[in-house]
Amino acid sequence: QKKKVSEFAYHVDHNKGLKRWDIVDDNGRIVGHRHDIGDAIQFAIRDAQHAHGQGDSIVVCVEQKDGTYKMAWSSR
Repeated sequence: QKKKVSEFAYHVDHNKGLKRWDIVDDNGRIVGHRHDIGDAIQFAIRDAQHAHGQGDSIVVCVEQKDGTYKMAWSSR
């Protein structure tokens, strides 16, 4: 039986009000947060790698200063 491959994204969003970086899943749910951007990206990549190990296709994107997103990691 062929396994269904889903595609998901984690976003690392800058929460200026709380002075932290939020890791947000496809459903808009904050799954974690860090005060250091590097720590937040690593957290998101670890979660993404775990999800990829379960068969999901996934990307991690990081919010830039201008509000756009840049891909930080991809399982593809």
